[in-house]
Amino acid sequence: MRSQGLPLRPTLLTVVVLLILMAAGSVGYLAYQSSRSIVSQLWSGFAGQIAQNTMHRTLRYFEPAPPYVQMTERQVEDGRLSLATGDPQALPIELLDHFDAALSAHPEFSWASFGAADGTYVTVRRLASGDHRGLVRRIDAAGKTLMYEYQRVASGQWKALGQPTIGDYDPRTRPWYQRAISQEEGLWIEPFLFATTKVPGFMYVKAQRDATGKVQGVWAVEHEVSHLSGFLKGLVVGKKGQVYVVSKSGLVVGHPGGETTTKNEAGETVVATASGHSDRMLSTAWSGLAKQSTKDASFQSGPYLVMAASFPTETKIDWQVLVVVPKADFFSDVRSQAIVTLIVGLIAVIVAALLGALFASRVSENLRRIAAHLDRIGQFELGDDRLELHDSLVREVNEMRDTTERMKSSLRSFGKFVPKDVVRELLLSGTEAELGGERANLSILFSDIAGFTTVAEALDVDDLVELLGEYLEVMSAAIREQGGTVDKYIGDAIMAFWGAPKQVEDHALQACQAAIAMQARLDELQTRWRERGAPEFATRIGINTGDVVVGNMGAPDRLNYTVIGDPVNLAARLESLGKLYGVSILIGEDTAKAICDTMLLRKLDWVTVRGKKQSVAIYELIASNDNANRQAAHLHYAEGLSAYRNREFGTAAEEFQRCSEELGGDTASELMIKRCHEFAEDPPPEDWDGTTMMTRK
Repeated sequence: MRSQGLPLRPTLLTVVVLLILMAAGSVGYLAYQSSRSIVSQLWSGFAGQIAQNTMHRTLRYFEPAPPYVQMTERQVEDGRLSLATGDPQALPIELLDHFDAALSAHPEFSWASFGAADGTYVTVRRLASGDHRGLVRRIDAAGKTLMYEYQRVASGQWKALGQPTIGDYDPRTRPWYQRAISQEEGLWIEPFLFATTKVPGFMYVKAQRDATGKVQGVWAVEHEVSHLSGFLKGLVVGKKGQVYVVSKSGLVVGHPGGETTTKNEAGETVVATASGHSDRMLSTAWSGLAKQSTKDASFQSGPYLVMAASFPTETKIDWQVLVVVPKADFFSDVRSQAIVTLIVGLIAVIVAALLGALFASRVSENLRRIAAHLDRIGQFELGDDRLELHDSLVREVNEMRDTTERMKSSLRSFGKFVPKDVVRELLLSGTEAELGGERANLSILFSDIAGFTTVAEALDVDDLVELLGEYLEVMSAAIREQGGTVDKYIGDAIMAFWGAPKQVEDHALQACQAAIAMQARLDELQTRWRERGAPEFATRIGINTGDVVVGNMGAPDRLNYTVIGDPVNLAARLESLGKLYGVSILIGEDTAKAICDTMLLRKLDWVTVRGKKQSVAIYELIASNDNANRQAAHLHYAEGLSAYRNREFGTAAEEFQRCSEELGGDTASELMIKRCHEFAEDPPPEDWDGTTMMTRK
C-alpha cells in the first residue's frame, strides 16, 4: 500500500525556501528593531536633557523664594524688621516697604505676603503692568473684615485707593497657612487659584515663631504659573513635541499653551489636571505614566514617546517634567529604512532559494536512509550496524543520525529487563543498563489472595486466567495511581514499592493510601463478579518501610529493577500474619510512625518473625473512622494490650473481650484472649516483654 503524504524532495525544498524567507524576515525585523532601539536611546538622551534643563530653569525661577523668606525671618528675629503695627488701625508701612523691595529685586515673585496670627494679612502683588499694589486686611472694632488697597506714589508713600471693602478673607483658614504652621521647615504648596485674582499659582511658605515657639504668622512668596508656561512654550522638541510640568497628584503646573485652568461641573474655575486634559498629548502621557512601575521613566503611550523626570527630592518640590513627542517625529525615517531593507532582503531570499535547491536533493537522500533505518528499529531489528549517511551540512540531519543510534542503544538496554514487545512501549533513555543498586529508604507492599488455591481448584483454566488477570489489572492500577512501582507478580501475589526510581518524601503514606484504594477497588470488582456468578477474592496486604537496596538485579542478559533487604522480607511476613490476626492490611512499625498523624491505626501486637531476634510492633491500617463503636472498641483493645504487656492478663482479657463484643467478633481480640488465658495458667518467663515469636513464614 502506497504511503500517504507529500513527496520528500519538493516538500523539503519548499520548507527550505520558507525557512530562508523566515530567516530573512527575522533579520529585517531585527534590523528594524535595532534601529528603533538606537533611535529610542537617542530620544531618551535628548528628552532627558530637555527634562533636566526644564527642571534647572524652573528651579532657578524658584530659587530666590526660600532664602528670601529665611532672610526675612532672621530680620524679625534680630529686630531689624518689626511685625508690630502699634495702632491696630495704623498702616504696616515697614512690611509693605519690605515686600515692595522684594518684588523689585525678584521679578519672578508675583506676591510677597505675611499672614499674622491675629488674622491681619499684609501683601504686595505685581500687576500685569508691572506696578506694585499693597493689600492689608484688618478687623475693625465692630468685628468686620476690611480690605485696604494701596498704591505707592512718587513721594514713596503708600496711598489708599478708595474706600476699604468688606471681605471674608482670613489667611488663618487657608490651606497654605495651616500647612505652614504644622511644620518647622518651609514648604512648597501645590498649585491653587489665588483668592484675589483667581489665577493659578503656587507658593513657598514658612511659619514665623517667637523665642517660645509660638506662631506669630506665616511668610509667603507666590508665583503665577503663567511665567513657567511662557518658558515651556519656547522649548523645541522634535517637530510637534511639548514639555509640561505636572505635580505628582496630577495638577498642571506649567503648560506651553497656558492651559492650566478649567471649569468644573459647577462652572467654577479650578486648576486643570493632567488626567482628562483637553490636550491629548498631556492626558495620554499621564495615563501611560500611571502604568509605569517608576515615576521616572522613558516609555511609549499611544502614539507618543514620553520622558518623565521628577524634581530632586532635596528641593521639596513634588513635581514632574513630562516631555512628550509624536512617535512619527523620530521613527518615520526608521520605517523608510525598513522598507528598503525588506526589498534588499527579498532579493537575497531569491538567490538563497536557488542555492538551497542545489543541496536539497542530498539532504532528502539522507532522510530516506534515516527513515529506512527507523523502520527496521520499529521491527526491533537492533543490529550493531551503524547508520551511514553522506556527509551533510545540515546539523539537524546529523543530530537525527546520532539520536537514532542512541535510541537503538537504549532499546537494547531495555530488552535485558523485559520482553521485547514491552520494550517497544518504553521511553528512550540513551544509556545501556548495567547491574547495580543503591541504598534507599522505601516502602514495600505485598498483597496476596486469601485461599487462592481453593478458589483456583474450583475454576477451569480459562475462567481462572480471566479473573486473575482482571484482579491484577485493577490492583496494579490502584498502585500506579498512588505513585507506586509494580515490581513483580508472583502467581496471585503482587510486590510493589514506593520511593524509587522517583524519590518521594511521603512514600509510606502513598503506600498506605494505595492499600486502602486496593481494598476499595476489590469491593467494586466483587460486585461485578457476583453479578456474573464468579467466586469472590479476599486480599491481604502487608506494608513495611525501611532501608533497602534498590536497582538492577539479575544476570547481565536479564535484569530486573527490584528491591532486596530485611524490610522487604518483613513486608512479606506481615502480609501472611494478616491471616492470623484477621485483618486485611497489616503494616510495620516504621510505616506506622510515618503515617500515624494522618491515618487511623490499631496497634495489634509485638512480634519477632522467623530468623530475627528484634521484635517489632505491628499495626492494622483502618480504611475509615466513621464508626464510633469501632473507635471505642479500639480503645478497649489498646487498654488490653497495655495490660497484656504489664502481665495483667486478667484485666487484658476483659478489655479484649469488650473490644470483640463492640465489633461483633474480632479475630485479633480472640487471639489475644486465648494468649491471656494461657499465660494466666502458665506465666511467661521473667524477661518476657510481650513479644510473640512467630515460627511460621
